[in-house]
Amino acid sequence: MLRCFRRKGPECARGEIMKKEKVLSGERQQNILSILEKDGSVSVDELAKQFSVSGMTIRRDLKYLEEKNRIERFHGGAILRDEVLYQEKEVQNIEAKKRIAQRALELIKDTKVIFLDAGTTNRELALLLKEREGLSVVTTDLMVAGVLQSGKGRIFFCGGEIQKSTGSALGSYTVNQLRDYSFDIAFLGASSINEKLELSTPTLEKVALKKAILQQAKQSVLLADASKFEKQAMMKICSIQEFDILVTDKTFSEKEKKEVEKLGVRVEGVN
Repeated sequence: MLRCFRRKGPECARGEIMKKEKVLSGERQQNILSILEKDGSVSVDELAKQFSVSGMTIRRDLKYLEEKNRIERFHGGAILRDEVLYQEKEVQNIEAKKRIAQRALELIKDTKVIFLDAGTTNRELALLLKEREGLSVVTTDLMVAGVLQSGKGRIFFCGGEIQKSTGSALGSYTVNQLRDYSFDIAFLGASSINEKLELSTPTLEKVALKKAILQQAKQSVLLADASKFEKQAMMKICSIQEFDILVTDKTFSEKEKKEVEKLGVRVEGVN
């Protein structure tokens, strides 16, 4: 067993250096994630310059973060991973999501055809819709479809490639199927909403998917808990003004609320 006495040998010195390097790399990796949450994407060269380390060091950091399912690497840089694993999202802000789903339920009156977007908030809404009769629900989310399977309404699933981390379908095949539908009301989620109230995502396929849903809906509702705001991803989807209603637990100041409503969006807050 290696022991460090008062007079430290070279083995102990190397151990302390390695421990210090590990702490520094952990701090740097956390800072990289913070940068990605703010900017959406980063390049190896920019990070190497910012942290005064080599490109090889940054690539090791990015490889580690990718192995931990936090980011996706591309040639010369990285983006924040599009979605948190479903198992992680399932327990995040769950009480807020339940309140948002309950308020969203109140918006469904004589509606016949509903679209439920992928995500855990819409899964909560699906749980509330199970006993509703006379509804036709369209979704791209396997979890949402699974909830409604034992319910009283009809279920339509738009298939395609399944994103394993979230259990939702995406891609051109999914988008083409969506264009065959007309929705009385569509409930959509968002992973990132910036200070300009623009929705964004790191994945190009998600952009086309969300736009197709909005085009096919007579009324569109954005369901977003407070954690989704003041975040920026690489690909812009649309402005919040593309929606008719925003249901959220985020506390807006009177000024902010008026700015949102000036865009033609009704804010439905939840306690």
